[in-house]
Amino acid sequence: MKKNYAIILSVFIAVAAQAQLPTVSLSSPTVCAGETVTATIVAPEFSLASSAVADNVQNGVMFDLVGVNGAIIKGFTVDIEQDNTSFEIYYRTGSYVGFEDSNAGWTLLGSSSGIAMGTGVNTGIELDVEILPGQTLGFYVTCTGSLTEYIEYADGTAVGTQLASNYYFAINSGVGKSYPFATTYSPRDFVGSVLFEPIISDISWTNNPSTSLTADYTVDRTQSIIATGTYEGIEGKATAIVTVNDYEVEATATPAILGWDESSTLEAATTLVTGLGTTFEAGNGQEGAMFDVSAVNGLDISGFSVYPSGTTNANVEIFYKTGTFVGSEFTSGDWISIATATGLVGEEVHYVPLTSPLSIAPGQTFGIYITRTDGSGFVSYTNGLGVGTVYNSDPNLIVKCGSGIAYPFAASFPDRMLNTIVHYEIENPAGLNYAWAPTGGTAATETVTPNADVTYTVTVDDGTCEGSDDVAVSMALGIEDALAESLVVYPNPATDNLTVSTNQPLNVQHIALLDLTGKAVYQMTPSGAFTTATIPVNQLATGMYLLQLNVDGKLTNRKVAVR
Repeated sequence: MKKNYAIILSVFIAVAAQAQLPTVSLSSPTVCAGETVTATIVAPEFSLASSAVADNVQNGVMFDLVGVNGAIIKGFTVDIEQDNTSFEIYYRTGSYVGFEDSNAGWTLLGSSSGIAMGTGVNTGIELDVEILPGQTLGFYVTCTGSLTEYIEYADGTAVGTQLASNYYFAINSGVGKSYPFATTYSPRDFVGSVLFEPIISDISWTNNPSTSLTADYTVDRTQSIIATGTYEGIEGKATAIVTVNDYEVEATATPAILGWDESSTLEAATTLVTGLGTTFEAGNGQEGAMFDVSAVNGLDISGFSVYPSGTTNANVEIFYKTGTFVGSEFTSGDWISIATATGLVGEEVHYVPLTSPLSIAPGQTFGIYITRTDGSGFVSYTNGLGVGTVYNSDPNLIVKCGSGIAYPFAASFPDRMLNTIVHYEIENPAGLNYAWAPTGGTAATETVTPNADVTYTVTVDDGTCEGSDDVAVSMALGIEDALAESLVVYPNPATDNLTVSTNQPLNVQHIALLDLTGKAVYQMTPSGAFTTATIPVNQLATGMYLLQLNVDGKLTNRKVAVR
């Protein structure tokens, strides 16, 4: 059975001048213990508009893009003269100049149809063309239908005139073209926008050899997954939280040792080990932070994730109090210490387990205070949504926005949300499915009456994740040695009949012959003091069998063979 908690995926990228950050996309935001999750850095999409003002039309336009720091060209918007217009987009490495009249050297990137007329309309062709720093790429954006299908452009002043530029690339003036690669009208200025994504470079994921925009992680325990990268020449970060659900199952049998025809109660106790995260956007920090957690269902909090900032190793202490933290920000006597951790590396996410689980009842609220005690740095938090506002919740737990607190129990900075995960365990959560083998039972509790040793397996799942456990039920050991020695079984192997006898009268309550699956192929209940019995075996298949006698409530077993 695997231990598991929620994990953090933190990706460091830049704070863009355009005030738009990359994000992290997960293959799934919720996974099972031991599964692999793929984290992908998704760059924001921007646009660069030409400065030209339309005063002319034609089927298409050719122009150059010149790389400055590079980007990924994703598409174009144009001003369209007619409904249901069709498009093609071509490109070539190097300038279009000198290649206006033939498709030789051009690559068709895609086509579209049925595009509605309008201003700033996407051509409907998704691109993925990288333009490198200093590189020139020629583009040809053209309508392909009737002669009345036009896009708007402007009469230019000179081919190659720069129409617009940014950190990534520049748009230069080009020529108008009738379709396809036909008459040239020069100079003409592209009117519209270039859609693009920034290039995120120098990517390095911790604990993973990947240097690309994606990284795979097998998630078993709390761990920090951080990647560094450059966007607009600056390092920054984007984050995501993946919830990991682990079902720990303990199967029990009461009683576990049975006599003949006795029953045992099988029971599956299931613990869901999971976590509820807030955010890891950071952007702010203080020595500590207070916030409230409220339970929807009763559960045990097992620990918290913390994110120390800076390069100095952190010492952390965690406190709690019954009821909200509000009103107790400066009163240390209201709080109880429940965990400490030392030497936590800065700029990484750390799981800090509690000294013992903190049980919280349904509807109950606890205040939590997590703080650095080393005096050398902060823990990261994010400006919040208002003190007491629900920041995140799941079916079992609610986390509310709190306040930053200087150490110890000093200045308060309201409306802050600590970057954390509340790790918790809940017993026998609702909505689980049970499957017992070999009984076929589907309840958490099952009653069985085996007449042989059996190992039962229960599998518990929520429709996505599962856990399992085994429990053995065995038959009682034999009668006292002296009585066992008085038992005589012959012939062995037997062909027609098997004789069972004792050298003294015994209170034999039941005799059974079992096959190797535990199925009784012969049974009898003697009357009075037992000394001998004959069991016919001539109709049985050749093989091994178990002769079982219940003597005064205790079992004695003998292996016999039939041939």
